[in-house]
Amino acid sequence: MNIDRILRFFSPKDRVFFPLFLQAADNVVDMSVLLLKVVQEDDMQKRQELIKDIERAEHKGDEITHEISNQLNTVFITPFDREDIHYLSTSIDDIADHVKDAALRIKLYQPAQMPAPLIKMTELITEGTRLVRSAISELSEIREVGRIRELTLSINNIENQSDTIFELALADLFSNEKDPIELIKIKDILSKIESASDRCEDIANVIDSIIVKTT
Repeated sequence: MNIDRILRFFSPKDRVFFPLFLQAADNVVDMSVLLLKVVQEDDMQKRQELIKDIERAEHKGDEITHEISNQLNTVFITPFDREDIHYLSTSIDDIADHVKDAALRIKLYQPAQMPAPLIKMTELITEGTRLVRSAISELSEIREVGRIRELTLSINNIENQSDTIFELALADLFSNEKDPIELIKIKDILSKIESASDRCEDIANVIDSIIVKTT
């Protein structure tokens, strides 16, 4: 093992993982904003271009996740448990995957219209990912534990709102949508967006767990 590898092995914890976590979080914020533009866009061509941007961003997220995994194998000192680092990283990546999946469903199905609950759930995803980004930024210092807990609570509240809207949207679909094919399309897209919201809650939970272990 050469000296560079030794120094890398013992490199300071805050110089390795948190920049990568923040890159990953910024990326899912960008993706959620793009998805919101997709569901608000009526022009099919513009919608397709936005979806391509989402696909490119998802590939970028995969690269960041892979780099975090590589660092786990080469860095000795970590800011918190390796399992928590892995779970935090994969949960961020899961958000990206579900946002991309929702976008690809829209590309495939080309629904006749975007129901208001679908747009609202996408707005909540955008808000949720921004809160995730803020919580990860605060976690890099762990100075204001109260602030971090406020953020994770807000993320959980966002997810609860999304759950409620999802359930009401499904009830409305099954009660009022006369076209069974359109019903299937919208239900599938809604499910993907709801899954992204669930992953935001997963991140809030792992951050809460990290705080308990490290404070």
